[in-house]
Amino acid sequence: LKRDGRAKIVAISARSPSTTDRIKNDFGNEVAIYQGFDGLLNSSEVEAVMISVPDHVHAPAIEAALISGKPVFYEPPVAHTRELIPEVIRKLLAAPQITHADLELALVPAVSKASQLIKGLAIGKVQNATVILQSKWGPETHQDVSNINRLSIWYIHLLNSVLDSSPSRVLVMDGNGVEGRRQSQCSGFFDYNGIWGELKVNTESVGDLAIDITVTGKDGDIRVNLMTGALEIRTRSNPRWQVEVFPSIQPYASWPGMHESVTAFLDAVITQKPGFANAQTVARLHLIGMAAEVSKDSGTWAMVNDIAAL
Repeated sequence: LKRDGRAKIVAISARSPSTTDRIKNDFGNEVAIYQGFDGLLNSSEVEAVMISVPDHVHAPAIEAALISGKPVFYEPPVAHTRELIPEVIRKLLAAPQITHADLELALVPAVSKASQLIKGLAIGKVQNATVILQSKWGPETHQDVSNINRLSIWYIHLLNSVLDSSPSRVLVMDGNGVEGRRQSQCSGFFDYNGIWGELKVNTESVGDLAIDITVTGKDGDIRVNLMTGALEIRTRSNPRWQVEVFPSIQPYASWPGMHESVTAFLDAVITQKPGFANAQTVARLHLIGMAAEVSKDSGTWAMVNDIAAL
């Protein structure tokens, strides 16, 4: 927000004394401090709100923000259970104000460049695309949603962005090392009308955080490292890897693409025109995630429902 410069922080809500103390240290007496989000949302000074809370608070916080009528920036998923997700999505779709999900990864410039190259047939007709996520986040036991479902909001959005499409069906091949539905090692396969997409996840990796995209075409390959913005391409006519770097705005605000995501939200608030991370986009991504849950239970392909099914 400071980097963009168009918004002023006037109020912050936090429950823990440690966070409240940090707010006072960082902002002094310049901002109003609320113990709960209801008071902040009722403030006439607040013209837009950004939500940063744990998954299990997403649904009540988002719903309260929607009721307030204020433009809202929020972190997906919209809820932490399979039962709640459709309820919140329906409210999100019906909300009249600007809503913006933090789909920052798709705003990494290297992703946009890869999409342009693919559309221009730089590697010929695409055959398959893979997103690989590895992290040391550790196991999350006793969760109600699978990892493919939870992560689909960001990482299937990456596949959708580079392929300029959305999958019609999903197949989940899940691990079994964690108690509950959220397995640390898992794969999801996605049918983009004959082009195969894959999300391969390991959140208990021995390696450092890495997010990589690989797209294979009839005449070549493209690789993207989201953490560095490096884009590699090779083709039949030029089989040696050619490397260019298209980094996000640095230094990163925790994640590559975060600066760009905040700017996109403020653009939407100021123009009153929904941005790329609008409710329709989020609803479709959640429907893909919900199909992943069906596939996990059935052990076979599951069709992705249309928004009308909500």
